[in-house]
Amino acid sequence: MHRSILIAFVISLLAIGCAAAPVTTAAKPLRILLTNDDGYDAPGINTLQRHLLAAGHDVTLVAPLKDHSGSGIRVTTHGRLHYENHAAAVWSVDGTPADAVLVGLQHIMDGELPDLVVSGANFGPNLGYAGSSGTVGSARMATFAGIPAIAISVGVNPAEYRAEPYPFPGTLDAFTGAADFIVALINDLQAASSGGDRLLPQLTILSINYPAASPEQISGVRVVKSTWDAGVRIDYEETGEAGELRVDLQLLDPGTAVSNDEDWQLLARKYITISVFDGDPNSPDAVREAITKQLSTLDFALFSTPAANEPVIDEPRTR
Repeated sequence: MHRSILIAFVISLLAIGCAAAPVTTAAKPLRILLTNDDGYDAPGINTLQRHLLAAGHDVTLVAPLKDHSGSGIRVTTHGRLHYENHAAAVWSVDGTPADAVLVGLQHIMDGELPDLVVSGANFGPNLGYAGSSGTVGSARMATFAGIPAIAISVGVNPAEYRAEPYPFPGTLDAFTGAADFIVALINDLQAASSGGDRLLPQLTILSINYPAASPEQISGVRVVKSTWDAGVRIDYEETGEAGELRVDLQLLDPGTAVSNDEDWQLLARKYITISVFDGDPNSPDAVREAITKQLSTLDFALFSTPAANEPVIDEPRTR
């Protein structure tokens, strides 16, 4: 169902994704909370902020004070959090990306909830399920708070690691194209929604990966199914020091193009990929019923939910 909701605007995005000129929105301006996991002053989020503002949206930037990549949806559960206003509608939170979203929603925006949370643009891709990604994690936190969310990440070219005067120039250059794409995507989401309808279904996240390429090099846009395989392998090697390991990410070869390429393979071929995450934590009824049958040795009189007409017994029961 979620795929069919998106197919309508993907066709129009094919042309937009390859355009070099900035795209402005003709729809009603949105109130947007912008965040990331690279830090409030990272180039990706600053580029996206400028483009969203140029499109007429009301943007409040609330992001971590420093880089918290790989933090997933982790939140601070005790102690104190410090926050600071750096410029008009620009705030940092000395915590995780998920902290930044919650502080933004509950404190800085003071209950005036946004229409949309946008996370990114991240320096580096977040492919597959992206469970450890702070970029995707902050989007997940937004949906748990009832706000539609989009995560945007930009790929890297490993050959640019030692580039001068700074590494990964292709990624830095691609932030502009990625920001244009997000403006166009938001515009299409608004056009596809009627009246006061939500921009996205409840608990749905769009996780977008944009290639480290110029707009004219973009091959197209694909709505794809995420897989466990994110195109990398994590290797752990002994360093020679007792109890110490070196962590190394190895990129997998995308191989020959086929019709059912996964997101990481399509990104390697310069496609913009859109993965649709359904954040509903409830499993289908059939799955729960199957698990119930498997747990045949448990006393479900103790653990099951009482029927509507069944009295609730508060005292301990023995088996």
